[in-house]
Amino acid sequence: MTMRVLQIQLRSLTAMDIVAYGGAAAGIGVALWQYAHATAAAAGASTAGWSPIMLAAHLPGAFAYLAYGLQYLMPFGAGFPLTLAGLLLIVLLSAEFFIPMRQLGSFFHVAMNGMTSTKRIFALLDTPEPEHGTATLPANDSDSADDGLTVRFDHVGYSYDDAGHGDSKSASAKTDKQGETSPNSAVAPALTNITFAARPGQFTAIVGISGSGKSTAASLLAGTLAGYRGSLTLNGVEVSDLSGETLAGAVTVIGASSHLFAGALRENLLMALPDDEIPDSPDSVDSRLWSALEQARIADFVHAQPNGLGMPIESDAANLSGGQRQRIAIARALLHDSPVFVFDEATSSVDMESEELILDTIRELAQSRGKTVTMITHRMANAEHADQVVVLEHGKSVERGTHTELMTADGVYAKLFTTQADIENFGEGHARRVLQVGSRKQELSDDSRTEGGAARVSAEAGMTVDRLQSALPTASVGGSEQASAETPAGVANSDSSSKMSTFQVIRRLLKEARPLAGLMAAASTAGTIGHLSATFLPVFGIIAAFALTGNLVWGMGVAPAVIMMIICALLRGITRYIEQYLNHNVAFHLLALFRSKAFAALRRLAPAKLAGKGKGNLIAMLTTDVELLEIFFAHTISPVAIAVTSTIIYTIVAATLSPWMALALIAAHLVIGILVPRFFATGVRNLGPAIRGAAGELDDVILDDMRGLDEIIRFGRGEERAQAIEDRTHALWKDHAKLSKVNGRFTGISGLLVAVLTAASVAVAIACAGANPQSIPALIAAFVLFAGSFGPTLALAALPANLTQTFASASRLFGLMDEVPAVTENGTVVPQEYMGMRLDDVTFAYAGEREVLSDFSLDVPQHGVLGIQGPSGRGKSTMLKLLLRYWDPQRGQVTLSGTPLPEVDVHARRRIQAMMSQETHLFDGSIRDNLLIALPESEVEAANVAGNGEVGAKTVDSRQQRLAAQSAEGDAVQAAAADGLDARLRQALAKASVLDLIDSLPDGLDTQVGELGDRLSEGERQRIGLARVFLRNADLVLFDEPTSRLDALNEAIILRSIHAMAVGEQHADKERGAAVVLVSHRESAMRIADAVLNL
Repeated sequence: MTMRVLQIQLRSLTAMDIVAYGGAAAGIGVALWQYAHATAAAAGASTAGWSPIMLAAHLPGAFAYLAYGLQYLMPFGAGFPLTLAGLLLIVLLSAEFFIPMRQLGSFFHVAMNGMTSTKRIFALLDTPEPEHGTATLPANDSDSADDGLTVRFDHVGYSYDDAGHGDSKSASAKTDKQGETSPNSAVAPALTNITFAARPGQFTAIVGISGSGKSTAASLLAGTLAGYRGSLTLNGVEVSDLSGETLAGAVTVIGASSHLFAGALRENLLMALPDDEIPDSPDSVDSRLWSALEQARIADFVHAQPNGLGMPIESDAANLSGGQRQRIAIARALLHDSPVFVFDEATSSVDMESEELILDTIRELAQSRGKTVTMITHRMANAEHADQVVVLEHGKSVERGTHTELMTADGVYAKLFTTQADIENFGEGHARRVLQVGSRKQELSDDSRTEGGAARVSAEAGMTVDRLQSALPTASVGGSEQASAETPAGVANSDSSSKMSTFQVIRRLLKEARPLAGLMAAASTAGTIGHLSATFLPVFGIIAAFALTGNLVWGMGVAPAVIMMIICALLRGITRYIEQYLNHNVAFHLLALFRSKAFAALRRLAPAKLAGKGKGNLIAMLTTDVELLEIFFAHTISPVAIAVTSTIIYTIVAATLSPWMALALIAAHLVIGILVPRFFATGVRNLGPAIRGAAGELDDVILDDMRGLDEIIRFGRGEERAQAIEDRTHALWKDHAKLSKVNGRFTGISGLLVAVLTAASVAVAIACAGANPQSIPALIAAFVLFAGSFGPTLALAALPANLTQTFASASRLFGLMDEVPAVTENGTVVPQEYMGMRLDDVTFAYAGEREVLSDFSLDVPQHGVLGIQGPSGRGKSTMLKLLLRYWDPQRGQVTLSGTPLPEVDVHARRRIQAMMSQETHLFDGSIRDNLLIALPESEVEAANVAGNGEVGAKTVDSRQQRLAAQSAEGDAVQAAAADGLDARLRQALAKASVLDLIDSLPDGLDTQVGELGDRLSEGERQRIGLARVFLRNADLVLFDEPTSRLDALNEAIILRSIHAMAVGEQHADKERGAAVVLVSHRESAMRIADAVLNL
């Protein structure tokens, strides 16, 4: 597509060049005819040395007939005669006359890109906003003890298909957070009949299976979604009538994945505190912040940080564990102090002890402060002490009442509650041992089925809560994907990129381009011929003019000179096309190569060296920085070669006309091509790195704000965050303006110097003519050559402005490519079978911090389930990532089947291991695409071939594919292969308790999940992630909170699937099943464990 667009552009440029230079040649020709006619008329027909008839006689073939025709069509005898001076002036001006048209062609692609970008911006600006009213809430009665609002749902219904454009998240995505819809499909309503009331001072719990509409109801209440049916009121006022600002101030929603912005903790907390409530005294502000942190049970952790409230929060809160991140988000929400609070799985990643304390705080909001508090939860125990429980099922409120009332009714709620109780009783029949930190060696009994799976831990250095928390002044332990202190070059002020000089950058860029040197040489040759043609066209016109007077230059007559003009005009257009096509072809190949190398570097550096780094900056490197290299490969290499080659040829040709003019030409080109760029480069040297750095930071901020758009709207910080972006944009604009100013100044200087040097060449020519009048024709030809020779050299003078950002981008990219990963994967040992893993006296600390694990030992079983529990921030997730070799320990070693992990082949290790982390990442695509990445590529390709490439299609239902394949004559085997792959996907989905949901979707496996899986609920994303792990069929599976966002029914199914995986039921090709390491805060999840390690 890119090359096709380029060809369209180049055809336009070629046509414009042919018109421009062909027009110049035609103008010169007409002037020659007019001058010849005037000369013949003056001398008399009998004595004229030249006439149109005589000139026509000297032209070959068709040109002669054309000339004879023109003399009758153009009465040159009328009007004023054309003198030799006038002819020479026309020849000189002919090339300049079409410069604006040629520049229009040069600006064509710029205008095309600008129009495309403008259309996309206008499309975004024209996107309908959520429909909100203008009403406000009446002031509360000052005598009332309650500070809340009555929330009433009355037969509320909602369909994403009907109200898709009211969704603030996407105007075109007709899908919901429950995953019940897909684009451009008729779908079932997300809510059909929700009726209940939540009153001030009342704690309401909303429960139900995943996809029942709980989060949709919360989004409607918060105003994130619009277009509901029925009645939804706050203190009797319809939510649809309230303004967005009123809703943001009245309702606070705290989700399971609340966003924390990169910056300081204080900034994140203050954004929730209304401006009119911020005390004048900084101490008073800090007091309120600490109070909220205390209520969220995170104050102790913050106190342990050197910077306290000023502790940095990295991008995506990568330096915090999942539990710490959620508790800070809860503290921020408490500061908002709105009348209505909605907690949507807000404690899903918090340990049991901290959760109970936080729940006490949440209950206090209702009981002591009269707030209206609603909690959406999958942990049935959280609903046990609620004042009211609302049960949703398939978008309907099917039950309401207290825990006791609903248990007595023995309905849906009772089923959910008893199912969770059954899970807690599951596994009671087999031996399980609880291992406590502090025992030097604790092993499972010999009769335990985790053979080879002795689980022992040691912590002689004392792994206490205080020590662990104080170990991380700026970075947490546990669930955090902690970044190393060494950051990727080009990502965060890397030294490796800043140390590269301009010469080193150029040399390395040329080295990368070496395989395409042949194409670049061809492009330079074509470009040189094109520029020579453009320059010599008026020179041949001058030669033809003097030939008419009998003063031959190079012994060339009129006819050969005119023919050469025509050839030059044609060559200019043709060679321009060839040069630009080859240059851009080379550039696009090299850009693809650089982008591939950049992605390879990211894969090599991930996750340790990328955690906590701004993703916007990385995106800028992969897009803008790579694209800026086109300036070097397409618009620098060949122009430099063209300038050097053409200048040499110009000098040689000028020397045949006048040695003194040749010397003047050399001096002029040295000034324009070397001295001016040298001084220019000095003026813009630091602007390129500054612009690219500022642009990367701006991209970070914009992406961070887009990820936290809900929080920005909810806390009313839109103008403030927009102003911050505007300030950064203005600063970036100032850098661009400074570059443009310097560029404009040197462009003017270059133009002035060309004019001065051209005037100087006139003086040289006059001096030479005075010494030898017979050389006047040659001197004028040399002057025309001199005046027209600056095109390629002037291009060199403009290079510093264009290349300052290009070299900065290249430096950033080379820094990324050269960055040393946290671990080097060069192992060669391929284990014959999985025989367990072991952490042997491991000590690990994040760079620059104290130890997270100290003398820690653990035997991971060959079979069975090892459960790991402990408060947030104890190093649980860090332990899993050491097993996966995200990092290497500072002391001790990690072994796989008795082999140190660094010696194990990385591909073999990845076949053995699989992990599901706290945050399930789904790629923008279909459910099928997200599942297939777990299978070996060979299996997927074989199935695609068998299914005629239709297995991964997004527009045809999988059942239709199978029917089409089966009906095709002779394709039974192929259909069976495609069916076999689908059967594997469906089996994995069934284990993850998500198959029924996917079967209910109109597009089934081909349903689009959206960016980051945003079209699915948290629970649905988690279950699809689990299905992906089941497909992997690994020998060792690591789970980090796999059921944290699931209801009791789905949790029961998934835990049984994990248990079956461990005992071998899910591995028919294995004798004893897989080994499972299960990290979870849920006590129910530990029921399937053979051994439990408490940290």
